[in-house]
Amino acid sequence: MYIKNSIIFLFLLPIFSFSQIRISDTADWKPKIEMAISLIKETDPQKYLILIENCGDIEFLIGDRSTTKPPKTIVINTKDMNLNSINNIASVLVHESYHLYLYNRGERMNENEEELICYKYEYDFLCKLKSVEGWLFKNVIDMIIFYNKQ
Repeated sequence: MYIKNSIIFLFLLPIFSFSQIRISDTADWKPKIEMAISLIKETDPQKYLILIENCGDIEFLIGDRSTTKPPKTIVINTKDMNLNSINNIASVLVHESYHLYLYNRGERMNENEEELICYKYEYDFLCKLKSVEGWLFKNVIDMIIFYNKQ
């Protein structure tokens, strides 16, 4: 019985911890990333699993867009971090982790199709949050409309 319970615990360990995701050491931003990961875990356990299964590292970049470095890295731009919105950081992590998920599953498509899928996935997450800034919804809806026309 002890061995069986130990195996079950080891199997479920990733659900209880996100410590396997390494966050670049930026003193001010690490707590915000941890809060965003916790928000994802509390809001949508399925999206949390996608995140922890596909993301091993989170890095930061001065630039216009957050992105990924497959197979396991999410790169968040400083603009997103400086908005000081945990909801936005969580949305970025959800969106970018889905890019990694698609990559790691071997699903290849053109950039517009992939962005449309990832923005719809992000929209689904935003709909589950208890309180969301209106500009976050507007941005995601605008991006869905934009990529849907491409």
